[in-house]
Amino acid sequence: MSYDADVIIVGGGLAGACAAFRLSPHFDVYLLEAETPAAGASGAAAGLVNPFVGRRARPVWRLREALDAVSSLVADAGVPNLFPPRGVLRPVIEDDQEAPFREAAAEYPDLAQWLSPAEVADRVPAVQTDVGGFFVPRGGSIDVAALVRAVLDAAVERGATVETQAPVLYWRETPSAAVVEAERGDDTEELRADRVILALGQGHPPFPELRRLGLEGVKGQTVRVRRPEALPTPLLPLSGHGYVVPDGDTLILGSNYNNNFNNLDPDPDATAYIREKTARMVPGVDTADVVEVRAGVRVKHTNTNLPILGPLPQRTRLWTFTALGSKGLLTAPILAEALPTYLADPATIPEAVQIPS
Repeated sequence: MSYDADVIIVGGGLAGACAAFRLSPHFDVYLLEAETPAAGASGAAAGLVNPFVGRRARPVWRLREALDAVSSLVADAGVPNLFPPRGVLRPVIEDDQEAPFREAAAEYPDLAQWLSPAEVADRVPAVQTDVGGFFVPRGGSIDVAALVRAVLDAAVERGATVETQAPVLYWRETPSAAVVEAERGDDTEELRADRVILALGQGHPPFPELRRLGLEGVKGQTVRVRRPEALPTPLLPLSGHGYVVPDGDTLILGSNYNNNFNNLDPDPDATAYIREKTARMVPGVDTADVVEVRAGVRVKHTNTNLPILGPLPQRTRLWTFTALGSKGLLTAPILAEALPTYLADPATIPEAVQIPS
């Protein structure tokens, strides 16, 4: 059987880019992206690498391996500068945050530290807290769109082919191949591979086979504001009441969660909400000049906060890698790193991320 590639990846967001990069040393990889890389949620996210999430600072799935995988990804792709070792500070803003933050710091002393109010003020003078904060030294922030582009460039250097403006119209599986039909202007072309990995993110709704997986989109947005001149320095990435990520002479503020939306346009009410809540961490960001507002849709599974990876139901050659949710920076790299092993033996895919039955 003659293939156009060993593996065809559909989708050029974070999942597709990581998969292409990690598979390209082992397989002939062809990636198809309907628009441009990171055109969806990957391009709207602020890129906070925080392995302790939510109001109770819950550890993400395989947090130590996940942090290692993020560092390995940027190093192996030749862009370690995209993930400077600044850490993430979670100041206590609400009274009910203190106990879980302290407990998490005690349980993971190698990954987190509890800081007194004086220590918080010393590290980040712009933050005011009467209680203290939770510091994650190995956390930080990454420009997700820049990461996706860099990882795809590195995959191309390893031999992968990346084609943009190439929507996939349908796919099918035969005993000898997985087949996708890609749009070529006014025409179409069928491409064959041993395996196809569908990493479509919010591009999934038109395809019944993906809709049946129980995926849902959650709209969110970020607000980029001009950094107030009076803001004390230094400023670390913050996650306590929303998040604040410094980026040059601007700050990226986020985020909100909207399960009911009719379009992907930024919402002025959401912008006001994000600015108001982040001002409780960093006073003044609610009145700073707005530079840009971006919206995107995170895709998650309705019953889990973990991504899903593996063959589609009743399929062997058609796979999916999706549902990264809001923690894709900590799950896409670790899963992509093991993807060559998973393709060779699907039984090795961790049960937690297998497609729910």
